[in-house]
Order: sequence, then C-alpha cells, then structure tokens
Amino acid sequence: MRLDLTGSVSLRREHAAQLDAIAAELRRPYVDLVSQLGAPYGADLDWWVTPLASRNTYVCPLFRRLCQVELARRLSAAGGISGIVVDTPAMAELLRETVSPNVQVLSALTPARWRLGMVLDILRRLAATLYACAGRYAFPRLIPPHGRSLPREPITLVDTFMYPESIRDGAFCDRHYPGMMEMLDDDERRRVFWAPVYYRVRNHARLFSRLRACRDNLLLAEDYLRFGDYAYAIGHFLRGRHALPDVDFLGLGIGPLVREAHAEAHAGSGSIEGLLRHRFALRLREAGVKLQRVVEWFENQEIDHGAVSGWLTFHPDTHVVGYQGFLASRTYLCMFPLDSERALGLLPHSVGVMGPALAEPAREFCPGLEVTTAPAFRFDALWHLPNENPPHEGVTVLVSLPLDAGQTRQILEVLGTAIGRSPEFDGWQVRIKPHPAFPRDQFEEGATMGLQSGWTLVEGDLDGLIEEADLFVGNASSACVQAIVHGVPVAVVGGRARPTLNPIPEWVDGALWSVCHCAEDLRETLTRLARCDGETRARRRGAGASVRERLFRPVTRTAVLELLGLPQAETALP
Repeated sequence: MRLDLTGSVSLRREHAAQLDAIAAELRRPYVDLVSQLGAPYGADLDWWVTPLASRNTYVCPLFRRLCQVELARRLSAAGGISGIVVDTPAMAELLRETVSPNVQVLSALTPARWRLGMVLDILRRLAATLYACAGRYAFPRLIPPHGRSLPREPITLVDTFMYPESIRDGAFCDRHYPGMMEMLDDDERRRVFWAPVYYRVRNHARLFSRLRACRDNLLLAEDYLRFGDYAYAIGHFLRGRHALPDVDFLGLGIGPLVREAHAEAHAGSGSIEGLLRHRFALRLREAGVKLQRVVEWFENQEIDHGAVSGWLTFHPDTHVVGYQGFLASRTYLCMFPLDSERALGLLPHSVGVMGPALAEPAREFCPGLEVTTAPAFRFDALWHLPNENPPHEGVTVLVSLPLDAGQTRQILEVLGTAIGRSPEFDGWQVRIKPHPAFPRDQFEEGATMGLQSGWTLVEGDLDGLIEEADLFVGNASSACVQAIVHGVPVAVVGGRARPTLNPIPEWVDGALWSVCHCAEDLRETLTRLARCDGETRARRRGAGASVRERLFRPVTRTAVLELLGLPQAETALP
C-alpha cells in the first residue's frame, strides 16, 4: 500500500484517525520544541512575529509534517506500507533515514522546484506587502480626516478586523463584537474607539474614502504611522531570516525540516502587521493619546505578539485584555499561551474567554495566566432560542464552509461523494453557507469548488439557518458548536492528510457530533443522525442548552462594561 501525505488524496479512514491521535500526543512535545528553538532569541520581536515562533499551525506546516512523519514511522514499523509520497524534499530525506529500506519514499517536488517555489512565494508576499504599505501610507494623507478630536479623558481601544464590506451607509458594521456598542450609553460610546486591522482589502482609495466618511469612532494606525515605520516592518524580510540549528524531536534530527517550514512561511502578512501594530502603540504614546484599556482580538498569532508587546512596552499603565471570541481546534496551538511568552511581555494582562469551560484550556501551558469570562458577542442569539426546533419536511443539511479554499473544496467534494446521486438521499435539501470573507465569485464555476447542481448557496443569519436545518456539516469553525447548542447534530469533516480541525470540546456529548474521515463515514453519519423523532430532538436541544451554559456568557451591560474597563453606572440601559 502507498501512503500519500501530500493532501492530493484522502488517507484511509484508519490512518486519518491515527493521525488525529498522533496530533493529540504531539501537542506538548511540539510546544517544547518551539520553545527550545526560540530560547536564543529572547524577546527579539522579529522572531516572535514568525508563524513558527507563534505556533500558528494554519500558516506554518511544521506541526502537520511532524505528525505525518510519526504516522509514516508507525505504519512502516507495522509493515503495512510499500511507498510514501510527501510534499517536500526535507520531509522525504528524513523519512528515508527513518523508515524501512524496503519502503520507497518520494517527494512531490525536487529540491530545485521547492527552492524556486519558495523564492516565488516570498517575492509574491513582498510585492503584496509593498502594495499594501504604499496604499496605507499614501491615501490617508491624500484623504485627510474630518477633524474629529479625541476626548480629554483616557479612551478604550478595541482591536478588530475590518473587511471590504464592513462599512455600510457611513456606519462601521463590526463582525467580531456585535451588540457591544448597543449596551453603552452615549457618554460611554464617546470613549470607545475601534482600531481596525484590514483583511483582504485591495482598493485603498475606496477604503479610506469610506473610513473618513464613517460616523463611528475609528482610531486608524495610518494616521500615526510614519514612513520609517513601514520601512521597519518591511525590513523583516531581511531581519527575519533566522539561522535555525539542527534539533532533535522524538529521536529524529529534524533541522532541515524545521528550516524548510520556517522558510515557507517567511514574512507573511501577519508578521508585517504585527510589527506595524507595535509601532502604532509607540506613535500613540508620542502623540499623547491616553489609553485606559486595550481590548485585543487575541489568537496569540504573529500580529498579536507584535501588538501586545507594543501596548505593554509603550503604555505600561494601560490594562490589556486579550479577547478570544471564538472556539478553535486543539491543534491550533497558538491559541494556548506559554509561560515564556508571559515572561517576555508578549501576552495581555488577562485573557477573556467566552465561557467558564474555556478557562482551564487557556492555562494549559501557562498556569499563571489570568483568565476571565467575557461576553460571547457573536453567539448571544443562542440565549434567545425558541424552546423547540420548528418541524421540517424532509431533511435539510446546512454546510458551513471555512475561509480556506482548499478545505472548502474538500468539504464539498467529500459531501458530493457521500450523498451524490444515491437514491436514499433523494429529497434532501443541501444548503451551502460560504464563509463571509470568502470570495463568492469562486463559486460561479461550481465544478471548480465541488458545488453540485441542486445545492443552494445561502446567506444571512447563521442561527436562523441552523434553526431550519436537521443536520450540520463543517469543520474548524465555532459554527459547529453553535449548531450543537441549537440541538442540530454535527458531522465534522476531517482533513485529507492533516489533523482534523475540530473545534468541539471533547466533553460535549458524543451523540451530538461525529468526526468523518472519508465519504463513507459522512454518508453513514448523516444517515444515522437524520433518523430523529420528537423525543430525540428534545433531548438534543436539552444537551445543547447545557453546552451553552459552559461555553457562552450572555451579552449583558455589566459584562460589556467589565470587558471595556468602564465604570458601572448607577442606572442601566433598558
């Protein structure tokens, strides 16, 4: 049997499950490995804004490849494989030194093609960075602000992401803290400012024209950053080329594999933005802007290391809260802070999680971390559900897609193979909900993404769509847990040759969800879960309510004021 680890084909069901088990085993050893690699760099920010140092497993492929190497070693030792195909030369060389000589190991790329691809990717990222920095430097100066002044008292700054569609009719429609500003009175709103980071924005002239016309309180980094700050951030392309030593992992010499993965993720947009946010904090201090609190959207990625380091360095008297307003897979390792990061001033003073059950996981590698519960803004509708699911005719499957194009295509292809043209699924409705930031034009040619005729693309309120569904399919997203709270069972689609991105906590009732590693798994799971009577629906709804209690704190005025560090007033808004 040939083991293909490139992701071009799916692993066999048993091998995919074994890969998930290996990923769970290697979490802590991997964290220790990255800590060892970073020890010589101390607080060097150019190191900490790299995906490798941040343990950003969505960007840096090292963790995935180490899990794959361990899977290949175990299968080879059991005598079950005759050949292995991997996607990089360093991984192929490592396996040749590790597995049985009778096992043929091939790389999908020659060393020359890998180097060429890496160089082209770096040049592409450099071009994109130069374009973005030029636009962000020029257009705020060509389109000046309208003279809105800051209040005399210290302000609260809220870090968030802004998308091309975030400003509508002169208002900022924030996706990450919905309902927050509505909990404040006019005087409180006056002292709360958004500090946006732009995501997938291409037209900077249009962006800053709309920003200048926006009625909401926006504190833009571009109004404070100088030309030298952009040059400093871009200089990471040269400063961030760290010479990483040979290192052992599980008895293997993985130095070339580490250097390969580090090079592939070199100088991404998160690294550049992290350095710009660091300088933003400096320029605010120099401008005399007084901050009483900073609320940072906190995934502990490259951008967060740069931003938090800046707030703590240049605003030492300002309390910084890292808000984790979503659920993530346990293999998204940057979400789990380290003691070393805390000691080096890279972590917020406190981390706000959405519910009590999320506090201990946040402290897993940093026991001294201060963790509080904060409002679950994006999930407040879960506290206002009807007592029962409305009755449905037939079976409706809601598919929530991630932002990553490869995972989107895989989920649709697996679903198509699972239910395809099988007669037993006649009459089933399949509704596809793309990620809000995913380009819709990529679905225009449905075959490219795996979209099948008869499936419907839907938009709008996710909770309303879930209420109309009988089954839910997805991965990676908090929406999987959202569906469970509604009492709608979930099929989590596993990765083709990578650990499954499963955001559902292990303690959630297994009758409400299942990981599906292949089309056969998904077909069996959907068929089984679709058989549901009124008693089963009520039981699922009750179990979902218990999950809600542990994972999502309601959005109340008191909870919002606590997060923003605003004093509790005598009177409350209705």
